[in-house]
Amino acid sequence: MSVRPSSTLREKADALALLLSSGQSSTIEVNTLFEELGITNEQMADTSLSVSDATGHIGIYKPEEVDGEIVYSRDISRKARWTYFADIPVIPAKGTRKRVVLLGESVARGFLLDPGFTPAQVLGTLLNGNTDKDEFEVIDLAETNLGMAGLKERYREALDLEPDMVLFLAGNNWREDLVNMILTDKTYLSRVREALVINQDISSARTILEELFAELVGSFLEYVRTVGGSALPVIFAIPEFNLLDCRSTPGERFISRLPDNGIAGWIAARDQAELALKDNDAQRCIAQATGMIALDPSHPYGYELLADAHLLLQEYDKARVYLETARDTALFCRTNSKPRMFNITRQTILQEAAGHNIAVVDIPEVFRQHLNGRIPGKDLFLDYCHFTAEGIQIAMQAVADRIFTLSGNKASGKLSAASIRPDQEVHAMAHLFAAIHNAHWGQQYDILYHHCVKALQYSKEIARTMIYYCDMMNRSASNNLCKTLEILVTGNTRLDRYVHALLHPRSGKTMEIDLVNAMVAALQTAGVNLSKYVDDLRNKEHGVAVQAVNLLETFYHATSYDEYQGTKAAFYQARDAQSVFFLVAAKDEPVFFDISLRVPGLQGDGKIRVLLNGVQVSEVAVSGKWTRHSLTVPADICTNGINTVTVCWPVPEQLVAAEQRATADEAILDAAFYVFGEIVTFTATSNTSTHFELN
Repeated sequence: MSVRPSSTLREKADALALLLSSGQSSTIEVNTLFEELGITNEQMADTSLSVSDATGHIGIYKPEEVDGEIVYSRDISRKARWTYFADIPVIPAKGTRKRVVLLGESVARGFLLDPGFTPAQVLGTLLNGNTDKDEFEVIDLAETNLGMAGLKERYREALDLEPDMVLFLAGNNWREDLVNMILTDKTYLSRVREALVINQDISSARTILEELFAELVGSFLEYVRTVGGSALPVIFAIPEFNLLDCRSTPGERFISRLPDNGIAGWIAARDQAELALKDNDAQRCIAQATGMIALDPSHPYGYELLADAHLLLQEYDKARVYLETARDTALFCRTNSKPRMFNITRQTILQEAAGHNIAVVDIPEVFRQHLNGRIPGKDLFLDYCHFTAEGIQIAMQAVADRIFTLSGNKASGKLSAASIRPDQEVHAMAHLFAAIHNAHWGQQYDILYHHCVKALQYSKEIARTMIYYCDMMNRSASNNLCKTLEILVTGNTRLDRYVHALLHPRSGKTMEIDLVNAMVAALQTAGVNLSKYVDDLRNKEHGVAVQAVNLLETFYHATSYDEYQGTKAAFYQARDAQSVFFLVAAKDEPVFFDISLRVPGLQGDGKIRVLLNGVQVSEVAVSGKWTRHSLTVPADICTNGINTVTVCWPVPEQLVAAEQRATADEAILDAAFYVFGEIVTFTATSNTSTHFELN
């Protein structure tokens, strides 16, 4: 039986087709229609351009004959992907200049600074400003969100441009290629499942994953040389990660299902390590964090705490090792982790590239030398892996030096990389969207505030954008229904490339409390007081004084957009011993809660504690079955604005063998993480009549 699309869907599809073909569409209009059709930004980003072989395309560019020569122009039928590429309408025919083709993902794209300041622009300026004989042109084919498979395709296509040299700046997105390789090969999948789920042997699982990753990276290097031929000079620039100022997200900190009393031991060690770090007691923190790692070597937080302790002791080399290890726990796919260069990827390239006659620029080592051994952080990175202007300058100087060597040129040194700078507006917009991007990936207040302040330092005009953003994020309506989004997009054409950062996942909007608070605080330094406006808007849109609030909506518990990659339940699942919810209320008003919850697998009865702003307000009985409770919070505990509601779940003292066996046939991720509790309804109100109606 066929299912015909509704007339409404057909109308939206027709409207989308008309917009894309017209060449006059705005990004916001296109993205809104995609969302209404049920197509997410992620699905759009993953759309393959696999028909390129038949059409002669190179990514979004199609071949055209102009004055007897072949040039490549942007294809209007692929306009939806234009913003993933350089803002270059035409790639000219090959001339007399040495042609360097740049391939890579968003780091090579210059994400957040693009299109005003990109690695390709800096590299081209450096090469032509310092060459002693040849002239160069850099063809920028870097593409945001490109994985290994797409990179191979783009490389094969780019050979039609007759490059004199190919430069790769890539590798951050390759974990997805590893996952696909494992999921499509039953032998690989069986090995990983046995190590992770059945044997619960993290060390063995890490070894297997790294072996498979090394095999994948090695096959890529072999592909590059085979397809490009032996005579084509190739450089691979290895990216670096923001080790110092980018930490694991809430999703990456889900607590693993540990055997016996491992969960209780891990939580106790975590709590003690955090207290020790707060007291600047490095040795006690090291002892407790070491215990966390012994219990769960797959979890990033133990390594991060260990690194912080060594940073207190100014032992930077040790801290670097632990931060790199924390970064690499993303191999275990705890969540939809941020893109990154893994150590196994870097080491494989360093060890095997020469065998394929591929030159290497090791940017981690370049940055280490530049910083005199210090750990790279927000001075060189805007977020987890995307460079600041200074980061681009340093990296491209190293690349230019290697290109000069391979091409037989000598650098004159007339032009320094530091002299090639973006304008103030480009800086400001980059830092603003760095704040937004970091918030979406669960980074902490301090880094968000840093970028907001930097944005305002570069341009006071950015204050207007911040004000509208704060308004939009505190509305209960979806962003694409907010008037302020239209004002933001139409008021600044520089936003076109990053409009996706202004669109949240469907039914997944959060209040972005830390980011809004950081913007409000930063605006205060520029003489703009937005505090009262934000407080009033939060009360109007989310306050329990005027409405019953469903605390299970993402507004009231989600702090980032990194999603759990396992089975999605129809109710809230807690993967930590504490679940924190946000309640917008008024001082000296009582609050009434209606909650239905359970602790899956709990034998007998247990207790949960409910805290409001750190003060216990209730303790209720729970079991393995759904139970409903009505709770009343005294009026003197609430404060004006954002309050925190914390549900403290029972911590298992012992996971019995039978329970472990029961999970062996489940999906790997579902089996890997412990569910402390589940909530099917959680409503709050300060209106007595509404409360009684609920009961």
